[in-house]
Amino acid sequence: GAALTGAAAEEAAAEGAAGAEATPTPDAAAAEAEPEETQIVLNCDDAELLEPLTTWSPDCVAQWAENMGYPQLKAAFLGNKLTGKGLEALSLETLEKEYGVADEHDRKTLAYTVKDMLRKDNYRGNTNDWQNFLLWLLPMLGVGKWLSMKYEKQLAKLMKKYRKWQEARAPPKPLNSEPVPEGETNDWIDGINADVGTDKPKSVKKRTKKAT
Repeated sequence: GAALTGAAAEEAAAEGAAGAEATPTPDAAAAEAEPEETQIVLNCDDAELLEPLTTWSPDCVAQWAENMGYPQLKAAFLGNKLTGKGLEALSLETLEKEYGVADEHDRKTLAYTVKDMLRKDNYRGNTNDWQNFLLWLLPMLGVGKWLSMKYEKQLAKLMKKYRKWQEARAPPKPLNSEPVPEGETNDWIDGINADVGTDKPKSVKKRTKKAT
């Protein structure tokens, strides 16, 4: 009887130890419930973020979101493969419904920042266009100046021939020299130019009084 009682006690103790091992502690259960956060590695450096917005890759868009203080958007942007062109078309409604940005202030911050970047990109693009145009124009002006100096005489002859050709094609109209009817005056003849085309008036000697 004593031997049976001892064996039963040992079995009960073993079952209790097995139950204690099977039941997890609260801390262990919480650790198992929380999944480990995976580190997202982005292939985008700071130099790429200085390029125009429309050239950004999905990694650069995700990096921009993290720099703006919204790291929770990185996974969503990468999952949708959102590029810079897609970010350009992003609206407040899309940020709320598709990306879960519930706060209105946050949505406006993201949208207005994108608009500001686009405005700067457009201004920078226009400036670059003018710079490229001037860089192309200056050598052309130099070549034109050199050609004009080298072929100055030939160009003068060509211009002279061109003027003669223009005069032969459309000769100037002769001046109207119709006779003036009797009783009428001609301002050209009777006015300040009365001496043109007429006999010169005889000079009148001035008489000087002799001193008495």
